[in-house]
Amino acid sequence: MKLFLRVAIILLPLSTLLLAQNTQLKYKIIQGSDTIGWMQLDKTVLDNKLDMSLISEIKTQAIFDIKVYSKELSMYENGKLLYSSQFRKTNGNIKVDKQTRFVTNKYIIAENGKTKDLAIASITTNLLSLYFNEPVGITTVFCDNHECFVNLTKTADGGYKVKFPNGDNNCYYYSAGICNKIKISHTFYSAQIILTR
Repeated sequence: MKLFLRVAIILLPLSTLLLAQNTQLKYKIIQGSDTIGWMQLDKTVLDNKLDMSLISEIKTQAIFDIKVYSKELSMYENGKLLYSSQFRKTNGNIKVDKQTRFVTNKYIIAENGKTKDLAIASITTNLLSLYFNEPVGITTVFCDNHECFVNLTKTADGGYKVKFPNGDNNCYYYSAGICNKIKISHTFYSAQIILTR
């Protein structure tokens, strides 16, 4: 009997992991004809909880070498964002370290040792969601970086364009419901992110 209990206790966490649905996506980041970086996204679904993460690294050169490391995380429960974080380091210097939490009935943003309230009652889709699900019928998506909802419009070539408050935009393209390409059009550069699996 004791042996049975020990085996059951050992196998319980394993069975929980087996019940979780995991998806991993890998991308390369291209500027012109050069591959300048990589990106990996992970999604785990267990019961009513959804966790998504993004890690990327870019190495490029303008006047000097530039190395950018980014990490993002989003945690949902019952379809509602409860926590997200953004971390970005450029050439070893931290540029962004931000967390958004749902507390009681509002979102609170923590950044640079300060907190502020976000006047949004519920977030059900943010930019990380766009990698794993084609946004059919969705017209806005939450942008953690800009701390607001941004418009999402269908383009003539079948993509979904997100225009940010600073005028930059990304256009997402899909195959079988998964994002297989992103065209980035920003003020100082353009690039593409291509799914490699």
